[in-house]
Amino acid sequence: MIESSDWGVAGSGPEIYERVFVPAMLGPWALRGLSVARPRPGEHVLDIACGTGALTRLLAAAVGAAGHVVGLDLNPDMLAVARRLHVQQIDWREGSADALPFDDESFDVVCCAFGLMFFPDRSAALREMRRALKPGGRLMVMVWGSIRKCPGQQAMQKSWARHFAADYSSLFALQHSLGDVSSVQSLVQDAGFTRVSVEAEMGEVHLPAAEDLPRGYGAMAAIPSDETTRAAAINEVTAALASYVGTRGLVYPIEAIVAHASK
Repeated sequence: MIESSDWGVAGSGPEIYERVFVPAMLGPWALRGLSVARPRPGEHVLDIACGTGALTRLLAAAVGAAGHVVGLDLNPDMLAVARRLHVQQIDWREGSADALPFDDESFDVVCCAFGLMFFPDRSAALREMRRALKPGGRLMVMVWGSIRKCPGQQAMQKSWARHFAADYSSLFALQHSLGDVSSVQSLVQDAGFTRVSVEAEMGEVHLPAAEDLPRGYGAMAAIPSDETTRAAAINEVTAALASYVGTRGLVYPIEAIVAHASK
């Protein structure tokens, strides 16, 4: 059978991320991250693993023209989409979280929303975040919670494991690999932060239809498959989420772990 990566969703992975998953999944958490980070006018703020800038843009608006915001990501294609949004006061940088390209004590606030679980060396990344903070500076970190409390991701993980290479289904385990409060608490404390607070919170994922979830993920990851296999995966996930479909479309719960601390 002929394979392709056509999941019926147009655009590159970063474009789909910004157009589909920022409003459906990440946007409300960006607002939550802003409320936890509490950036003030004139402050210098670093957003690590900024992606296409959902949180970064909110931080820039909060610090105003007198402040300075840097959005850092390892993926140049994500940054290319961020730059196209033409937010002039944001400094977009390509770089790694475990070797930040900044001097010691450069920032009042460091944020990392839904990136820490993907870093090869999480402890090194947190130590770098602390190094980059000014004395008394503030840290805000969010990661996804337990996959058992995220039925959409759980349904995709099961279906992907049946139909696609292990590299694709294992992404869901990695995405939720820091899904408990104690793991995040230990990481942040061991990096030397003080006044550490970590809590699990529930939110929602909202899409027009259940099939938009597997189609969006498949297209964003550019998973190659034949048409029959692709249709089977879409149908399985859609059926598994039928009880979460109503007048608002697909709405299902998702857990996040939210941490804040000081240097």
